[in-house]
Parts: sequence; structure tokens; C-alpha cells
Amino acid sequence: MDELNNLVRRVDQDRWLAAQFADADARARLIVLYAVSHEIARVGESVREPAIGEIRLAWWRDALGEVGEGRPPRTHPALAALARAGLGSRTALDLREITLARSADLYAAPFARWSDLECYVDATAGALMRLAMDVCVPGLDAAAFAQRAGRAWGLAGLARADAFWRARGRSVFPRDSVGAEDARRHAKAASTEARDLALALPPSAFPAYGYVALVPAYVRADLRGGPSLLGRKARLILASATGRL
Repeated sequence: MDELNNLVRRVDQDRWLAAQFADADARARLIVLYAVSHEIARVGESVREPAIGEIRLAWWRDALGEVGEGRPPRTHPALAALARAGLGSRTALDLREITLARSADLYAAPFARWSDLECYVDATAGALMRLAMDVCVPGLDAAAFAQRAGRAWGLAGLARADAFWRARGRSVFPRDSVGAEDARRHAKAASTEARDLALALPPSAFPAYGYVALVPAYVRADLRGGPSLLGRKARLILASATGRL
């Protein structure tokens, strides 16, 4: 488990920071979710040929389906941890669905419409947030919040990653949009809506979504930088104490 914890701390630090507000059991399960999510997401970042990426995503899709069916996990630390975590078969099957959305990461063509981009964000960042919230507060009905918060985080992340993707010869943003600037504007609006909806959530849900409190800082920051680690920690502590994103 230390291996996965160190991985998530390195590659998904903001989610890792928010997870530290959870109790030990929930925190461990959040780390497992984020580790699996990272392994799925990195496929698109690590391949140049779509066909190779599709093969790797298919491997994850099949492996997660096997865990969901209660079969022994394939040899991979994240899969082994997922099988041990007691998250239920539904979680593995929901993670499998994320692999389908991640196929879009493999191709150079931008999304045709803004609504298509939002569906992609809902199926990736939003889906992961719903799973995380169920870890922290099982059975919590917070679909509307998870959608808005997931869009805020996902769109802010796409704006920050725009330079990376352009260097690889693509942009995810529809041609009739103004690209990353539109993403930042939509992320800010979704963050405002999520902030209002968060007021109705129990404090125990905070570790699953607290990192969304950082969206305003990210959409204000120059794409070459962002808020400092100390600043992010302080913002999360304030948000946890006040219940306000």
C-alpha cells in the first residue's frame, strides 16, 4: 500500500492532499481508486500510436471486469489493491467504464462540440469523484454536485494540460471554441455552482472532493505555474474547516 500511496502523492498530489482528511480506511480506499485512475489515464499520455493505446486500455478493461466478477486480479499492484480494498464489484465495473471514455485521449481530432467535451469530463473526472464520494459516504445522493465539481476540476485540468497536448499535435477543444480560455471560464462557473451545492454535503464527504477548492487558483494562475504546495495545503485546511469550496 505504501507503494501506491507514494505513487498517488507524486502523480496526483491534489487528490492525495484532500484524501488526507479522511479516516485511515477511507483514505486507503481513495488511494486505490486514484492509483487505478492514474494507470488508465497514463495510457493516453504514454503512447503515440492509437492502436497500441487501444490494446492497453482493453487490457485494463478486461482486468477490471475480472475483478468486478470476483476473479483473481492480474499481476499489477493497483489491481491487487483494488481486489483487497472491499470496494465491491460495482466499483471495478465503474472504473472499467472510465477506460471507454479514455479512448478519446488516443486520437488527434478535437471534440466536435463542447457538449461532447463535457460528456468526456463527466465520464472521467466526474465518474471518479462519484466513486470517491461513495467511499467516504456510502449511498450519498450527490450526483448533481459530483457533475459540477467534476467538470470544474476536469476542465481546469484540460486547460492546464493544453500545452502538453498541443506539443503532441492535438487539442481537445472544439474548433469553434477559444480553447483553454473557454475551459477556464467554464471551470470557474462549474466551481461556483459546486461551491453552493457543497454546503448541503456532510463533512465526511470532504476528502472525496476537497481538491476542487483549488480550481479558482488554477484558473487564475499562468499555465506555466500554479499555487504553491503550501498555498494548496492552506486552502484545503480552510475549506475543510469552513465547509466552503
